[in-house]
Amino acid sequence: MTMDSLEALKVCLAKVEVVATDVDDTLTIDGLLTSDVIKGIEYINRTGRKVILDTGRSGGACTTLSQYLPVETVIAENGGVIITDHDIVPVRLPQDHTTRLDRCFAEMLRAFPGMRQAQDNPFRLTDRSIDNRSIPEHALEKLGDMARSYGLTVTVSSVQTHLLSPAYSKATTLQSVTRGRSTVTIGDSANDESLFDRDLFPLSVGVANIRGYLDVMRHRPRWILSKEQGHGFLEFVDILRSVTAG
Repeated sequence: MTMDSLEALKVCLAKVEVVATDVDDTLTIDGLLTSDVIKGIEYINRTGRKVILDTGRSGGACTTLSQYLPVETVIAENGGVIITDHDIVPVRLPQDHTTRLDRCFAEMLRAFPGMRQAQDNPFRLTDRSIDNRSIPEHALEKLGDMARSYGLTVTVSSVQTHLLSPAYSKATTLQSVTRGRSTVTIGDSANDESLFDRDLFPLSVGVANIRGYLDVMRHRPRWILSKEQGHGFLEFVDILRSVTAG
């Protein structure tokens, strides 16, 4: 752990009502959602707390997560889509948003012909996404400039680079869903930065792989776990278990 002490986290968790967590490289382990992690989510539910997933993955892909995992809500597309039960609702955006989004994305792909759309891109409602493995070195600055020229922005996760509106974020949409309930947020990457803004969410945790992004982040998690990816999430669950047992 770093920053505040483990004991301070335990004290804070005693009153937490919601655990809001990223998915890729926060819950997953080498790309897989393991049975141990699913059991961890189930345990959080048994304590009376709710689990909300807050991910950059597409709305289409996340309808599956919402139906098969014991979670209250899934926020997809970095805050662009809210999925509850069988309802999938995009956030309200300007009427010309999709037109600007598609024009900018097409310009990006023309500028860097080797870039590949992310696998789930066809199932996106509010943003567009690029497979990080295909992005040329030093291209991000140019992509950011192109996005701003269309009134858009770029954010980078551990697996994808997203083109989206600056009108929302993972954190602002999460605020609308939690409605004032005490919440702890968990993430691993630069696109989770808004979840670490202490003015919005005072309690935030990073799994250990967040350390690779700290230099480019203004908002950093209040605590950092000792383990990476889903192992870090399970470490968090163990801490919560010690609070509940106590």
